[in-house]
Amino acid sequence: MKKIKYLFSFLAIGMVLVSCGSDDDNGVVIRDRGEVYTEDLAELQEYLNTHFYNYEEFATNPVGADFSIAFDTISGVNANKIPLANQVNSRVLSRDGIDYTYFTLNVRQGGGALRPTFADSTLVSYEGLLLDNTVFDGTTNSIWFDLPGASSLGGGVVDGFAAGVSELNEATNITANSDGTFSFIDSGIGAVFMPSGLGYFSTSLAGIPAYSPIIFTYQLRKVNLSDHDGDGILSKFEDLDGDLDLQSPNNRDNTDQDLRGVFNYLDADDDGDGVPTIFENPDPNGDGDPSDAEDLDGDGIPGYLDSNEVNIDIDGDGIQNRFEGPDPNGNGNPSDALDTDSDGIPDYLDDDDDGDGIPTALENADPNNNGNPIDALDSDGDGVPDYLDADS
Repeated sequence: MKKIKYLFSFLAIGMVLVSCGSDDDNGVVIRDRGEVYTEDLAELQEYLNTHFYNYEEFATNPVGADFSIAFDTISGVNANKIPLANQVNSRVLSRDGIDYTYFTLNVRQGGGALRPTFADSTLVSYEGLLLDNTVFDGTTNSIWFDLPGASSLGGGVVDGFAAGVSELNEATNITANSDGTFSFIDSGIGAVFMPSGLGYFSTSLAGIPAYSPIIFTYQLRKVNLSDHDGDGILSKFEDLDGDLDLQSPNNRDNTDQDLRGVFNYLDADDDGDGVPTIFENPDPNGDGDPSDAEDLDGDGIPGYLDSNEVNIDIDGDGIQNRFEGPDPNGNGNPSDALDTDSDGIPDYLDDDDDGDGIPTALENADPNNNGNPIDALDSDGDGVPDYLDADS
């Protein structure tokens, strides 16, 4: 079996995959997207009708063995080969006002449990080609790529690459070898053929002329289901407009429309109400899907997206979470949350904060019932309110 050494960081060789944001003409007139797409689609269809991949070689490989896709022209001794046009699937992805058709070749689905979405991270080996089969980039080593577009976290890939890889599953098994390499069994293997509008469009990069339809082949090794901002919601669920893009134009994926332009998948406080998303009970069952998010005021907007709903009290003790020390260092991570009785349950989740057997709600923690315990009863006058004082 082929041995592959993979790297757990972004490498220079992979930078060609990075998305390029909005068009920047730098004084050069950018061509009409619809016109370019019509040309690209014709070129892609011509390529698919006149080329084949090494499917016979694949058929002779042991089940689960590593395999690299290669393309060649249907002519001469290859005149009877099956054209790619008979083996690919056509898909549509809307970007920049165009419904782009692209084509995927799924040679092997992959035997692993996880299949990435457009919002996840993937460990892949890949190769990028022009339609004359010139290779412009690639790596035999496996490398991690964050599939969402370029962001403040760095990384990100072009839309067509993310769409193609998202059809496969990860490898069944990854084995570390004594020489520092890794062996992969039953990786997902495929290719995507995309118009320039799902690639680099008007941007000219090393080896890639502007307005070039391109091809990527890939072997999917491993998948990381991503929660980029650590708010308890998987990033795939923070695509508010459902266009398979976490950074949609006009702030469509930015609930609080903050001036920083921080999209929800990177924003620890999605609604900008001052209460971090993770403390607004966005996912009661803990599966990363906010479809069961708490909506205390019943207005149909989950609390973590509703700036008018800040009275979150997850443990029902009468004290709003924000007053129970859920995040003393203010980093949006509750690992340092206050736990008065040291029982392993932080106060904002504990209905008996001091562990004295009397529920907090019965210790007069908030006489004026505004959710703020600043007026809490302190029976023995020791400066510690009763609801936090096991001796009173």
